[in-house]
Amino acid sequence: MDAEIVMLRLFHILPGITWAGSAVFLAFILQPALKKAGPPHAGIVMTNMVKPMVILFHSSALLTVVFGIVMAFRVRDPLFDFLWSTNWGTMIWLGFLFSMAGWAVGTVAGLTNKKMADIGASLQEPPSPEQVADMGTLRDRAILLAQFGATLVLAAVVVMALAQHV
Repeated sequence: MDAEIVMLRLFHILPGITWAGSAVFLAFILQPALKKAGPPHAGIVMTNMVKPMVILFHSSALLTVVFGIVMAFRVRDPLFDFLWSTNWGTMIWLGFLFSMAGWAVGTVAGLTNKKMADIGASLQEPPSPEQVADMGTLRDRAILLAQFGATLVLAAVVVMALAQHV
């Protein structure tokens, strides 16, 4: 393995670790904990975290995908014969599909969180029962979407990690 491939793998794997790890942390630890903490605490935390989280998720996902595509061109036949005729290729494109689906679902989860934050910012004091119900529905939907997206991203990691061994 030459230095170029080593660098491409590092530039692919390190943001991938960041993307998958932060997705799992958000979906399975932070959001459920904030649900238990309730609106006063959850609103403050999410308001201060949404922008940095969006930057982290999208930048790490974009770097992972871009360097993965570049690496696929450099590691194997540039005509992509390996992607359609080998088990390695099948695992790579399957992992790519899982990662893209996870990114899309995670984006929808983020938009759901944004919508919830917008509603939270415009709450009247005290909030109406309808507003409370809307916030609860959006919160539960965001958690479910984030967990599904994180699971898809983890599936992508597993599939691609196994690619060299099939």
